[in-house]
Amino acid sequence: MQRIFLLILFLVSLFSCGIEEIGGDSDKAGGSKWGGMTGSHSGSISEKSICYMTALDYQKGYDWRADSEHGTVRCSLVVYADGRPIMKVPVGDSYETGADVDIHRIIQGHLYTDYSTDSETVIKKDGTQLFRYSCSESILGMELKGENLYTLGQSRDGGGFALRKDGYVLLHRDAAHVIGKLRNDSDSLCFAFYEQIEDGNEQLNRYYSYVGGRVSQVAVREDIKMVWDLFVDQDEVIYVASLVGSDAPILFKGESMRKIPLKQNFTLISCRIFKIGEYVGVEGVCRLNTGGHHNVIWLDAKEYYAKSSENPVAALEADGDGVFYAINPSSGENGIIHRAGEQYQMPSEYRVMSEDCMCVIDGILHVGLSSTQGTSPLVWKDGVLDTLNINGYISAMYSGI
Repeated sequence: MQRIFLLILFLVSLFSCGIEEIGGDSDKAGGSKWGGMTGSHSGSISEKSICYMTALDYQKGYDWRADSEHGTVRCSLVVYADGRPIMKVPVGDSYETGADVDIHRIIQGHLYTDYSTDSETVIKKDGTQLFRYSCSESILGMELKGENLYTLGQSRDGGGFALRKDGYVLLHRDAAHVIGKLRNDSDSLCFAFYEQIEDGNEQLNRYYSYVGGRVSQVAVREDIKMVWDLFVDQDEVIYVASLVGSDAPILFKGESMRKIPLKQNFTLISCRIFKIGEYVGVEGVCRLNTGGHHNVIWLDAKEYYAKSSENPVAALEADGDGVFYAINPSSGENGIIHRAGEQYQMPSEYRVMSEDCMCVIDGILHVGLSSTQGTSPLVWKDGVLDTLNINGYISAMYSGI
């Protein structure tokens, strides 16, 4: 309640005196002047929930699609709460803040960014440095517990990963590969990883889970040919694997195993696991032996959705109301938004820019759509479109509180 009250006061001050650029003056940051939200559903602050959104705003006239001056062009990272701007952070190499969609995120109403040089990684909160350390890492996940920020970073030189607390190493593996992202499940940090070992003339993968500070080896069957994805759900490990001598993938959950049905002439080429209540979902891409690709979603190893498309599922959310996902346009066709069994077309020449450009709040589906032609981005809310008057794109959406 206190955070909501402070946020309301902050918004009042913003509309009284204009947005302040965090970390630099307006001339130095050089972002386009804020134009606001248009449309009849511009959002409002609610004590129950907030839709946070991030977008990149470039100087007027700059073609952000080509981004020929990447890292040096003047632009701003703008944070919104229910469609209203609450913060602008200058972006560029000189500010140690990047524009890439996977290096910023909203956690508990604050903007956290990561930036890496050839030798260092810098973590910032609301445009101000929290800490930095001597290792160039790609951050695969951030989680806030109390006042402590935990990061999971894969070394950019291929030298394993490190789990850190406020920049200090808690767990390090020199030659391991992280599977998926860092998650906070029932107040326990968890993720999975694997290491390759030599066994005679072949290499084998050993799989591990990290749950609440404890590393455990995952016992997989000896006849497993490949593990496609591994998901840690509290103390239970869920994974999808292919067995030697069989093309059909298997969903392993605890002591149970279920065959995931593949249509004839389909070959699985990638998949990821997600949870929806007590159900286990698998989103996969299959190659057709006759050519082309098929997007498939299974719930508890039963087919939920299947459609031929050149593009995989671009963004996916799941909650008690169902499964929500978006598929970007291909071959001149409009993209598709699926809302718990209902299907909508994206506006022509629009797409989502990242897997985080979707969230569900109070049963309302929010999707951030960016123009392939360089015009203003759109916010899609259960079929209602609002225009964001910036020269740039929407990078992510997050549910608040």
